[in-house]
Amino acid sequence: MKSYGELRDAGTAILRDAVGSAADDPRWEATRLLEVVTGLSRGELVRRRDQVVEIEAIADYLRLLEERRRGVPLQLLAGHVDFHEITVRVEPGVFIPRPETELLVELARADVASRLASESDREIRILDLCTGTGAIALALAAAFRAEPRVRVAAGEWSPQAVRIARRNAEDLGLAVDVRRSDLFSAFADLEGAIDVLVSNPPYIAPGETLPVEVQHDPPAALYDPEGGTGFHRRIARRGRDFLRPGGMIVLEIGETQDEETARILNEEQYREVGRERDLTGRPRFVRGIAREGGVVPSMRSS
Repeated sequence: MKSYGELRDAGTAILRDAVGSAADDPRWEATRLLEVVTGLSRGELVRRRDQVVEIEAIADYLRLLEERRRGVPLQLLAGHVDFHEITVRVEPGVFIPRPETELLVELARADVASRLASESDREIRILDLCTGTGAIALALAAAFRAEPRVRVAAGEWSPQAVRIARRNAEDLGLAVDVRRSDLFSAFADLEGAIDVLVSNPPYIAPGETLPVEVQHDPPAALYDPEGGTGFHRRIARRGRDFLRPGGMIVLEIGETQDEETARILNEEQYREVGRERDLTGRPRFVRGIAREGGVVPSMRSS
């Protein structure tokens, strides 16, 4: 039999040899997995460090440690992930939202806030395509929970992801309209009515090597058969019909795709095309304004 403290130390030793990011901070990861197995908080684990752990919990912990050692993402083992100001469910087969995408939420939130301040007589509509777990759409809905004029819709092709996104909306008590859709196909009723269009679409070129944790995401959510910017082009082109004049589009990109995606938006006659960098300084988003009018709030523009 082992105590909580001994079990955490054993887990730390196992994860020192892990594949992927678990080896970067094995003690933190070992403690997090112990929280998952026991349901105890970090503080409770400290207080109980000398208390003996039940055999069943030990077996579950060792199983999770082995999966994490092999590179299975911590988010999948925990079954949820914190994103922006919400927590969403995740499961194998659905794309895991990551911290860098939180800046996309901030860009959209700033734009929506400016529209609410300047236009007091109509609804503001947000559309999130390739929504996965619904994280982006739900984070925006949560940010404007108290504002009845903000309407959020989300589209996703994967039936499994649609189910998870709807479950997340229900768990969070957020009124996000989640539809199964091949990009815009299920949103004909919103044509010409969108104020803010956001998407983190597949943008990995076939054959590109990925970190071991990312390899656990579904390939359809990662790879673009057209080389990396095919989805960006499709969304930008059709997005012109869905955005109001002055509406904003924001697309997440791979770090080498900013010039190509900016060129696409310019070709599709968006105005004020600009690039945004993530917290590491890498190009991460390209945004623009539909047709005439509108102002994009600037955040770390390149």
